[in-house]
Amino acid sequence: MKNLIPLLLVFVIASCQKEDFSADLTESFSIESTSSAATYPIKVALPENYSPETQTYATIYVLDGEQDFDFVAENCKKISHNLSISNVLVVSIGYGNDRVDDYTPTIANEGGGGAEKFMQFIENELIPMIESEYAVDTLRSSRTILGHSFGGLLAAHAFTNHNKLFGNYIMLSPSIWYDNEIMLRLEQENRAINSNNQQLVFLGLGELENQGRMLAPFEAFYQRLQNYYDYIAMQRHIEQHLDHMGSKNPNILKGLNFYFKFR
Repeated sequence: MKNLIPLLLVFVIASCQKEDFSADLTESFSIESTSSAATYPIKVALPENYSPETQTYATIYVLDGEQDFDFVAENCKKISHNLSISNVLVVSIGYGNDRVDDYTPTIANEGGGGAEKFMQFIENELIPMIESEYAVDTLRSSRTILGHSFGGLLAAHAFTNHNKLFGNYIMLSPSIWYDNEIMLRLEQENRAINSNNQQLVFLGLGELENQGRMLAPFEAFYQRLQNYYDYIAMQRHIEQHLDHMGSKNPNILKGLNFYFKFR
């Protein structure tokens, strides 16, 4: 591909991090994006017994890949094994621009408003590359986006403004408060188009986040999906006694379990 930096697909060497998935089933490369003018490191964790000749696989795209890819890939393997169902390809999207630029939908005090350019990168460069190079299912219903905090905000933006791309959303402590809760406005503006689509949504938060600006817009977003989306499978979970960062991994686990059971 024109925009793909020609690197060898290198096998990731096992590090000292805890990993149960096989390092030799993880491939790494970079994509130089014309949409966002940045270069993104990408990792792809392949399922065990990956069989491109006989099977296609669903995909989970993980934001903040440097932080969360290993944990997601490891637990996709465990959960799929425990449930005796097919595993997925896990795609890590690393940092190109600053995340507060790529993950925010508008320019505000807290972010640079580059979400549209970042979504163009995902839609026009990353997904076509993954779906041409790997044996993955190209249906919307087989694509998932997972993000935490501003990554959760970006996943919500994908839901409201790019609903044709992903059928499944795992939003963890999403920053729905951003820019005077603009995500609630975007949800309403796009509701007529999106509400008739089938989708799976997991919304997770930490109990201790209710002391600040997280809980009220989180609940408002959840209630709108509950009230207006007839073809949605949804779970909302508040992780007890945990804060913004402490609730992340427990909610990733619950979100992945929900996804694998009901996809």
